[in-house]
Amino acid sequence: MRRSFFLPLLLAGFFSLAIPQVLKPKSANDWFRHADELTNIRLPGSAPFHMKVTFHAFPGMDFSKKGKSTIITGDGAYEETWISPDQWRREVIFPGYHAVEVHSADGRKYQADSDYEPSRVLMMLDALLYPVPVNLFSREYPESTEDWTMERLTAGTIPYVTLTHRDRGANDDWFYTSYSFLMDGILVRSNYLGLVTSWDKDSAFLGKVVPLHFETQAMGHTLLTADVTIAAAGETDAKLFELDGPPATPGLTMRTFHMFEIKRAEYEDPISYFLGPRPGGVFREIIDRKGQARETEVIDGPAPENNENMVDSARSKRFYPAKVDRDPCEETFWIKS
Repeated sequence: MRRSFFLPLLLAGFFSLAIPQVLKPKSANDWFRHADELTNIRLPGSAPFHMKVTFHAFPGMDFSKKGKSTIITGDGAYEETWISPDQWRREVIFPGYHAVEVHSADGRKYQADSDYEPSRVLMMLDALLYPVPVNLFSREYPESTEDWTMERLTAGTIPYVTLTHRDRGANDDWFYTSYSFLMDGILVRSNYLGLVTSWDKDSAFLGKVVPLHFETQAMGHTLLTADVTIAAAGETDAKLFELDGPPATPGLTMRTFHMFEIKRAEYEDPISYFLGPRPGGVFREIIDRKGQARETEVIDGPAPENNENMVDSARSKRFYPAKVDRDPCEETFWIKS
């Protein structure tokens, strides 16, 4: 039975961690802010650390012929040495992809043997670096969390809170997002348009909470599993943060850009996309820096098998790529049919 869809099993793994007092937040914003405060190990003044992540990527549903999947899968590894917000090094090794990014006194630099960050790499980084998107709690962004619905629930004898938000789409349909927290504020699960991410095996690390395992699923299919180890950084060689070449442009980076940070990708020919019947699915794809759709897959829908034509159509579309600070960047693009 899959952990993401069986909440009592998911929550059972948290009793080994010392639980702070039960929260009585006044708003959804308070829940999101507290979850970030508990788990964000990259804030100014945080303890330096060395982290390793091993992860495995699975194909999901893309309707490709056997052996011809467009989803890049297999075993991957991530390693990060973090000293401060201005001094860190990250490296990812994944089938067909190797990238290194550093931040030092010389600025931020980035090198990769591919001009495209694969979907599952971005999925892993998003769950690792941004379990709670910053726009949900930071005053830097104007997004309101007043219209989130709060439910206090139990899984067996374990109480938890779920916050749910829905947005009306262009076709008068609805997009759902939810987050589930233990009563001490620890985030245990998110559901973004059918993409379900779960965090567990929490460990205390120098005043913070670090999940040592997370996984992402859609329609009952596991798309990603990851295991984390973390330790104090100790003494580090300054050469670790050196990388040849000029500072990286804003769009070249080893992370996911969220919608509130960018000028979003746009169809070169938007009218043709909306022709034909709509089977009611949610699709996820990556739009690369050249405007090409990559790794299109079905994430949710009442009858996913009816979405094959929509997936084929989505793969063939061209885009004007997303931009950050006027520089082309990748975007995780969502489509509701």
